[in-house]
Amino acid sequence: MIFKEKRKYRNKTLMILAIGMQILLLASCKHDDLTIAEPNENIRPAADFVKNNYEMRLFYAAIKKAGYVDELNGTGPFTILAPTDEAFNRMGVYSPSDFDKMNQDSLKKVIGYHLMPRKLRVSDIPNNGIDVRYATLAGSDLYVSRASTNPNGGAENELYFSGSEVLRQDVVLANGTLHVLDNVMKPNFNKTVQAWLAGHPDYSVFVSGLKKFNLWDQLAGTAEFTVFAPNNEALKNVGITAASLNAMDVSKYQGELLFGVYLLYDRHFFVSDTQVFARINSNASFDYYLKNSSYYMTFGGGKLYPTFKLGYGISLRNDGPTGSLINSATSTIVAKNDNLCSNGLVHHLADGMVKPEQAIKK
Repeated sequence: MIFKEKRKYRNKTLMILAIGMQILLLASCKHDDLTIAEPNENIRPAADFVKNNYEMRLFYAAIKKAGYVDELNGTGPFTILAPTDEAFNRMGVYSPSDFDKMNQDSLKKVIGYHLMPRKLRVSDIPNNGIDVRYATLAGSDLYVSRASTNPNGGAENELYFSGSEVLRQDVVLANGTLHVLDNVMKPNFNKTVQAWLAGHPDYSVFVSGLKKFNLWDQLAGTAEFTVFAPNNEALKNVGITAASLNAMDVSKYQGELLFGVYLLYDRHFFVSDTQVFARINSNASFDYYLKNSSYYMTFGGGKLYPTFKLGYGISLRNDGPTGSLINSATSTIVAKNDNLCSNGLVHHLADGMVKPEQAIKK
């Protein structure tokens, strides 16, 4: 009796297995419900992707005005460096119609500077590379800095294009990649530091001071400078106006102190470089002596409290690093910093550093 029950159970099991096999065979023969993987329709070519992102509406308007739409929807590959609408707002651009007021050739060059004829992902950029150059559609190189590791072994992930921070990295496009920028890059094609300053009336007293103390002509050469440019109001705050400057007797003042304090020779520093330095070697400052002087300067910065936006500071001491602090100033107006010229950079400074009486020759 027990044997019969076991045989019945075995036969039932075999029958279930046979039915299962038939179902599998039938399923393998039926192809009507099979689908072939199709390309993701949400991955668009560059120009269409920008057009369909609300935070980039001004950048798309600029691309369209500059005539890049068809090219950027082409084969590629491209890398798109897309400033947000907020970034354009800080530059005084609030509406697509604002681009109509701009010189179209200049606009095309500036927007072309935000477009690269290659696919550049973060992993393609050297670890802890600073100011690595890459070509753009504008024909001029941009500078890329990447903080990826620090001396203590920690991982970092900060990326900057010509001083502008990347908010989102490696956004996939059908014909390349896209990085979202916190600021609009500010290239000044074929303009020297001197030409840039001369074209901005807000720095006219500074320009007059540089001329008066024979510091002006050098800014038109090939030597590189980082200039911390005080505007007219900043110099007024330390007692220097156009009228008082005109009345100054050059022979009585130390020009390298009074106006040379704003010039960093033979260096090319974006404000973001200080942040990268802080990440990769725990030192966000650069120290140097003023030219032909014992006065000691410190340039440093990074993401400053309380906004945690990029900013910088400079300080002045007499008699080297242990000397007495004479003055210091900071600048956190990101839209006015990182003006890239052919022979250096100009950063805005809203505070003057040296009063005339502090620069009298002894």
